Amino acid sequence: MSKKAKKEKAISQKKFWLRLTRVCNNNCIFCLDKDSKDGKIIPLPEIFASLRQARKEGFSRVILSGGEATIHPEIVKIVSKAKKSGFERVQIISNGRMLAYDSLTADLKKAGLDEVTFSMHAHKEELFEKISRAKGSYMQAMRGLDNAMKNGFIVNIDIVITRLNYKYLREIMDFYVRLGVREFDLLHIMPFGEAWDNWDKLNFSLEESQKYLNKALELNKRKDIFIWTNRLPAQYLEGNEDLIQSPKKLKDEVSGMREMFDAYMTDGRMMRCRGEKCEFCVMRTFCEDLIYLKEKKKIASRENPKCLSFKNNKQKEFSLSADFDIFHFLDFFINHRYHVKSLRCEECRYGKSCSGAWIEDVRERGFDILKPIKNT
Repeated sequence: MSKKAKKEKAISQKKFWLRLTRVCNNNCIFCLDKDSKDGKIIPLPEIFASLRQARKEGFSRVILSGGEATIHPEIVKIVSKAKKSGFERVQIISNGRMLAYDSLTADLKKAGLDEVTFSMHAHKEELFEKISRAKGSYMQAMRGLDNAMKNGFIVNIDIVITRLNYKYLREIMDFYVRLGVREFDLLHIMPFGEAWDNWDKLNFSLEESQKYLNKALELNKRKDIFIWTNRLPAQYLEGNEDLIQSPKKLKDEVSGMREMFDAYMTDGRMMRCRGEKCEFCVMRTFCEDLIYLKEKKKIASRENPKCLSFKNNKQKEFSLSADFDIFHFLDFFINHRYHVKSLRCEECRYGKSCSGAWIEDVRERGFDILKPIKNT
């Protein structure tokens, strides 16, 4: 099976995200959960009820998260319950520190844990702990990673790219490849929580980071290495279009923001994050379309760019109705409104009025389908 086929299969799997804690033993400089970290440990009965409901709804994979999932005092019981409930894969998102304890890692293996995704944003202790803001976290995480590898878990690594680490991205990935890691998810920072409080320290531009990102992405040429991107603007990936995140992943974003969207559509309460953060947010265009739909009651497909040598989606229209469903609108957005542009589009006479090409056309055919029409 090709890399692309394996990725599409993984994306299509029905995943259930389950938060176990609202507390963490790290204090990452870009943490999105700042406002929700109240120290709460989710009670076991509530977690078990969520697992049962998820299985009834057909979820085949459960992803245990936090806060920090592994500091839940009943983490082994939770993993065991998830596995016995019939989930095909049980996965934990972790900073890895608790896995430094041999007995816990072994117990999780026996309980049925399949996969561990480590949040590891640097390869050297000083930078690692500048990001985690937790002394001793580097050595514990390294020990946790080693234990996970020894116990035979599927292991992958999340790297949040920021101004602090983008110059070392290839070095970071090479370091973990030498330790046996073969799968990476490169995440772009989002303007929320601690990240927004530290935005001047963390934000970076395409121009200053492009050569470092390209160097890191050369690893994708290796058949044994899988690279995913998460929230990374498509323009960053010209020449690496196969790494543009599947638009299906927007469902996770919408799920996490659904309460805000529902409140806006029913009561007119504007999304609380609306404002100066929007410029940097992956959901910007979706939110703008939602606001337009609310005000105008209908919204049409985007037009194809004038430079496109082929034609795709027929023009369609989405109308606001009493039975409005945010995910139905998301499907319309992905299929008829989700367009992206190349940086080269700035040279085009239609650059300001054109929205670019459909995301799936760019993922399939590359940004080369866009041919800037210059003034004569």
